[in-house]
Amino acid sequence: MRFSIAHKTSFEFDDAPGAVIQRLHLTPRDFPGQQVIEWRIDIDGGSLELETTDYHGNRVHLCRHDPLAGSITITCRGLVEVDDLGGIIGQHDGAVPLAQFLQPTSLSTPGPRLRPLVREMESLQKPGDLGEPALMHQLSARVRDSIIYTRDVTDVTTTAEQAMELGAGVCQDHVHAFIAIARRLGFAARYVSGYLMLDDTKIQSASHAWAEVHLDGLGWVGFDISNAISPDQRYIKLATGFDYADVIPVSGVRFGTGGEQISTTITIEQ
Repeated sequence: MRFSIAHKTSFEFDDAPGAVIQRLHLTPRDFPGQQVIEWRIDIDGGSLELETTDYHGNRVHLCRHDPLAGSITITCRGLVEVDDLGGIIGQHDGAVPLAQFLQPTSLSTPGPRLRPLVREMESLQKPGDLGEPALMHQLSARVRDSIIYTRDVTDVTTTAEQAMELGAGVCQDHVHAFIAIARRLGFAARYVSGYLMLDDTKIQSASHAWAEVHLDGLGWVGFDISNAISPDQRYIKLATGFDYADVIPVSGVRFGTGGEQISTTITIEQ
């Protein structure tokens, strides 16, 4: 399935800042089952300064705001072709050792709220019980039942423990809770950012997130906790990392005073 994607983010500044540097995780790359046909980034009110690759293999760009402009608009667009591999990505071939994906992070550390789920999943790991893929699907279902999908109750700083305490959150919170528990169970797990083609709309206001777990004999396997499936041909992968902090679509620093208004529009068409 081939997709046309346009991701537009605009920053309107109350007062022109002295300087703004933005880091972009907005360029997909080829993965098993995914081929980038074409991709470009346009900056209105600024310029691209650097293109590089981070330690996860993600493509990263740095852009600089024009000090004379009162706003900056970052538009990414291109064509990506995706095949349905049943969520199976394959064996690990990245620069980061697989063992590093067993470590907790500040956003995905099990505490008192998550530990009961850890113990529940541990009881299903006994010989003769669920196999690894089934265990991960069961974990996905338990996380989704515990953190009801609810907008505007969490933000990008919310930890897995906090979302579990609230009992509500979005896909980012589902992934952080899922990978926190998967790692405690002894599975390498990572955060994935990307896009999901929805049946009922082609215009969206946010990207999507899911998890990948490294399973014996299969390698990396995807789990979309929020939608209770493994990713198929409707999923376009942007970046992977230990948690959301590694894959933030647009982040940076600003020197100056005054507020700013941010808006994002994502259009995905087959």
